[in-house]
Amino acid sequence: MLQGYPTKSGTGISIFGDYGDLNSLYSNVHEIATSLDESNIRLKAQSQLLMNFAYEIRKAYSGQRLTDKLTFNGDDKEMHYYGFQCVWTDILIFISALRHNAGYIQTDKLCQANLYMLEYVTEKALFDYDPQGANMIQHYIGQRINITNQYAFIIYQALHIKFVSDKAGKRRFRNIPQLIGDHFSEWRQEYKDLIQSFEISAKEQNCEITDLEFSEFPEIKW
Repeated sequence: MLQGYPTKSGTGISIFGDYGDLNSLYSNVHEIATSLDESNIRLKAQSQLLMNFAYEIRKAYSGQRLTDKLTFNGDDKEMHYYGFQCVWTDILIFISALRHNAGYIQTDKLCQANLYMLEYVTEKALFDYDPQGANMIQHYIGQRINITNQYAFIIYQALHIKFVSDKAGKRRFRNIPQLIGDHFSEWRQEYKDLIQSFEISAKEQNCEITDLEFSEFPEIKW
């Protein structure tokens, strides 16, 4: 069974599970990701998002991220758990990409159970960190994020950098809905300015916006 906890500085979530839990989740995420046709400009970004998420899960169950030993109430037996950390904005985007695309392929009960469990531990971790902020942020679990945007992958990177660069704390956490809107709502001036900056960078590098990637990311203070 997956477990989720807010990180110490409130930057994101730590997700733990035993080998089977994470391996099963990886299989589902990878299956959904590989169902997307990367030659389709609107699917390429979603495929990249889910492949990034699948990579982190695989690294986790391989023991290359976090490890812990947990003892459950009434049971003296220690369980070896593996885990990984994910920035709040990242996990919300990943879940939205999963939910959107799970509706287009045939999924079994185990896949649906894994998706619901991922959503459950994320929502619980949000409220464990800050119930006031979580009341608004919970509405972005699996919805309200336009991950069909052809620029979703580079936008996700820009949002990640913006969020982790801001001062840690509950004010930053409670600003997540505003940040998501500024980065994904096409009618907002902040979004238009962001796309314009991408256009300038793409022109300078003689490439398409969808080929852009940030080369440097700020250190994350979890």
